[in-house]
Amino acid sequence: MIGAVFFYGVIDFFIFVLVNWRGLLVVIVFWPTMALSQVEWGATGMYNLQSESSGLGMRCVFRPHKKIQIVPQASYFFAFNKVHEWTLGAAVNAQLLSKGRWSSYSIIHGGFNQWMSYQNSKLKNARLNNWNAEIGAGVSRGKSVKLFLEWRYNIKFQEAHLQLGFLFSPKLGSTKKEKCAAYN
Repeated sequence: MIGAVFFYGVIDFFIFVLVNWRGLLVVIVFWPTMALSQVEWGATGMYNLQSESSGLGMRCVFRPHKKIQIVPQASYFFAFNKVHEWTLGAAVNAQLLSKGRWSSYSIIHGGFNQWMSYQNSKLKNARLNNWNAEIGAGVSRGKSVKLFLEWRYNIKFQEAHLQLGFLFSPKLGSTKKEKCAAYN
């Protein structure tokens, strides 16, 4: 029974990948990282300083190395803002300093952006679909639940935004070693 469920799950996965080629790209890029890393999940509130727009985002953090994080993320700026858009991308965060539960890190981010309100822009090259490149820095505090604050600068659109959010690290299994009665 379990074998049949696994088999149909694998078939369904491959059909998804064949129909959605972007899914294949995600699997190729992130599969080794997901299999070998610690995982954190989180949400963020965002504020764009130039357009005075607010939004929400979500992210997943993979740690393939102690000082490197790979962070796939999605964000959405609401329709009532001057800028109405969504972005899918990934960042690479590199730890700079760490002291106790505090940590600081640098950010390099790339992504795909769909700007739904581009017609209202005064920019000459405003388009619906755009690439996105950002650099920035962040600080975080915590262990199983972390709070973080990030400043990012969008190189293409020359604008900055702040992100304030949290990350949650689910504990997989018990960390206590159980004693074996036969050897006590």
